[in-house]
Amino acid sequence: MKLINARQVWTEAQQESNASISAAAIDRAQSAPVKKGARMRRHEAVFAALGDDKEERIQVVRERISISETRRTPVGRSTARAAHLATIGKVLRAIDTLPFQVQQLGHYMYHPCMTMVHVLNAEKLIWNYVDFSALTDAKAAKAHCMITVALQSYKVEAHGGEQWGPARVAEGMLKLYGVRIEPKVWDRDWKDVWNFLREAISEVDVQALQPVWQVIFNENSEDAA
Repeated sequence: MKLINARQVWTEAQQESNASISAAAIDRAQSAPVKKGARMRRHEAVFAALGDDKEERIQVVRERISISETRRTPVGRSTARAAHLATIGKVLRAIDTLPFQVQQLGHYMYHPCMTMVHVLNAEKLIWNYVDFSALTDAKAAKAHCMITVALQSYKVEAHGGEQWGPARVAEGMLKLYGVRIEPKVWDRDWKDVWNFLREAISEVDVQALQPVWQVIFNENSEDAA
């Protein structure tokens, strides 16, 4: 595993721990030795006569193989694979040290197979993290709906995309919850709420990634030693 950054490592560790049977089969197939024609030889095989049968001579293929082809893992791969799995184990243990909902928000952002459990816990965490008591009940209810959209926008950014603009936010809230907000009055009514939510998500994201960054730092320090 290349330890580039905590987000990449989080995703790759989850992919490995949730690898499917077919994915493993593909990996084995890709690493299998290629049969070359130069190693294939045709020889004549003689089948002796039995009873009234006549002796038969047919052409058969005889193949020369290398001892390395009898190994389950190609030569030179076993040690690297063991180190790879050891690093993944350290990452998964680091993630498990996080509070449950922080862990779930991390999965929402970086797990390759996001589930509704991740979504619900990420939303609940952010809602408990922020204080909208200064808003009217009607506006607070819309702000609650905006959490889902803010999480999705932040996730897009975390993976190299652009932050959602007012029109995209309004569209998302309407599609998800049937709640209308006016992009025309975004700066007056919703910009501060949006930035408040985004800051809260960013703070929890940093908290979630911190133990993974520590694993990366430790691993790089050992490699450099």
